[in-house]
Amino acid sequence: MHRVGCRSRGALLVVDNTTPTPLGQQPLSLGADLVVASATKALAGHGDLLAGYVAGSHPELMAMLERERLLAGAILGPFEAWLTLRSLGSFGLRFERQCHNALAVALMLRGHPAVRAVRYPGLPDDPSHELACRQMKRFGGLVGVELVDAAAVHDLVARSGLLVAATSFGGIHSSVDRRARWGDPVPEGFARLSLGIEDTDDLVTDIDRALR
Repeated sequence: MHRVGCRSRGALLVVDNTTPTPLGQQPLSLGADLVVASATKALAGHGDLLAGYVAGSHPELMAMLERERLLAGAILGPFEAWLTLRSLGSFGLRFERQCHNALAVALMLRGHPAVRAVRYPGLPDDPSHELACRQMKRFGGLVGVELVDAAAVHDLVARSGLLVAATSFGGIHSSVDRRARWGDPVPEGFARLSLGIEDTDDLVTDIDRALR
């Protein structure tokens, strides 16, 4: 992380830690000033609430944020807070399986004839692997894959028995999101796979069959 560069310019280093979660990466211990994250995704993991959080190690910064929250009025409802607490009990088990499934699927996709490119920091030949190994404990449940075009992504979802089309990620069910449809500057056939907690062999076999 570029802590020194930020501080030399009088800026704060704020890290979005939604994807790796606190079990995969701990930015505060790496020098970040603040961490923001969506608890809607893997932390809660059931697709039934909207939540987020800010964490920091500087009391003065946290006091400013608490003051802003008091004035702005945006707080989590009691039922959503209960759902989040409920979900934390299984978070470690869910995230461990998601990371395991993501690596297994990425390894299968890397040599698949229907796949143009795969990105996952847990792959030894991924451009981000060395950096990820230095600062991450787990590599998360998201895999980037590029197919030939948008129709190929549509066919993948249609032929798969386990993948569903969804924009959010981090849930217990595996999903696919073709990012170009939202205007992201990526190829038309690029998709983000969010791997859930299904049986690993079933998931790998299902995606391989759907691509073929």
